[in-house]
Amino acid sequence: MKENNTVMNNSEEWHVCGLVVQANPQKVAQVKTALLAIPHTEIPAEDEKGKLVVVMQSDDPQVLLNNMENSRNIDGVIDLSLIYHQQDDNIDK
Repeated sequence: MKENNTVMNNSEEWHVCGLVVQANPQKVAQVKTALLAIPHTEIPAEDEKGKLVVVMQSDDPQVLLNNMENSRNIDGVIDLSLIYHQQDDNIDK
């Protein structure tokens, strides 16, 4: 599993999103590099056809929305689908 800084900070809430990203098979490495440059993002699974399972996390839902929208604009991304979202409240308690 490849990941990028998934340590949570001291927030009252934490959001986790599961995405499926379909990438151009010839540009998968480029897409993965760009996705992993996004804080709190990991790619736990992929296939040979360019389909990536991506997990993004944040204490701010707007940051997640922006990260997902920016991911759509990565060269080589064909489609991005939100599959799962979970919000944990009061994570410090």
